[in-house]
Amino acid sequence: MYRQVVVLLDGSELAERVLPLVAAVIRGRGSRVYLLSVVPTARGLPFPREREDVEQARRSLQAYLDEVAQRLMPVAAAVQTVVRAGRPAEEILAFVGEVEADLIAMSTHGRSGLSRWVFGSVADRVLRGATCPVLLVRAQGKRGAAAPPPDGYRRLLLPLDGSELAEQVIPYVKALIRPHETGVHLVSVLTVGLGERTVTLLTSYPPGLTLAAPALHQAEVELRAYLRSVAAVMREQGAVTSISIRHGSPPDEILACAAEVEADLICMTTHGLSGASRWVYGNVADRVLQGAHCPVLLVRPTFKQGDG
Repeated sequence: MYRQVVVLLDGSELAERVLPLVAAVIRGRGSRVYLLSVVPTARGLPFPREREDVEQARRSLQAYLDEVAQRLMPVAAAVQTVVRAGRPAEEILAFVGEVEADLIAMSTHGRSGLSRWVFGSVADRVLRGATCPVLLVRAQGKRGAAAPPPDGYRRLLLPLDGSELAEQVIPYVKALIRPHETGVHLVSVLTVGLGERTVTLLTSYPPGLTLAAPALHQAEVELRAYLRSVAAVMREQGAVTSISIRHGSPPDEILACAAEVEADLICMTTHGLSGASRWVYGNVADRVLQGAHCPVLLVRPTFKQGDG
């Protein structure tokens, strides 16, 4: 896992903010890294004048990627630079499939969530079309997100809602654990609504179940037992674990929890309660990305027949 990593760069310093995150993931894994840039073209085969512009852009980006590659060579088994021309989302996803990547890494420009990523709106399409996890850092301002420790992530936040879809992030979290060095905090959020006497439990007990207030305690007991069972799996990998159950707005509570535990990576899936087009907890992933001060690892789960 994390042996074939594609890093998306557009030539900007903001996009380069993802490089320390990649180094933290691949250190000691013998990973092959592909630095990928795409020259956008409006049509498959540009007219002669446009073709000249594209070739000039290719040469410029190739020189840039060759320079950037030097920074990752000390921690990667190999670094390959690739410049393509075409429709960026299509080229990126095609390349990811060709090399059988198990991680895509990219920076966001932090302007308005999913709508303004590196390559503009392309990253949204990449995120929705990728079959492997996507590591994202919201790079805004002069400093951007804090860099992880050079020897790997130490404090991981794992939001779970009790569903098998959400659990598909767990193998990727386990792969990041360094025994006796990594802490994993597991969190679930119970959403209070519909007045003071009822709650909407956005977990698979079942999803969307409206509970009377007396049932809230039982739901919390069940969730706590569930989180403890997952925590036991993490401890088998050598992680130090902790759990919490919070009440309120899921994105707000996840972000607050991330700040409290000083998480240096949030790991979550992008599944929704009613089909693949919705995010975990509805639009929570988008809002977490907008507000996170640490990187986010997003996993697009595999839906089985009957899911959603």
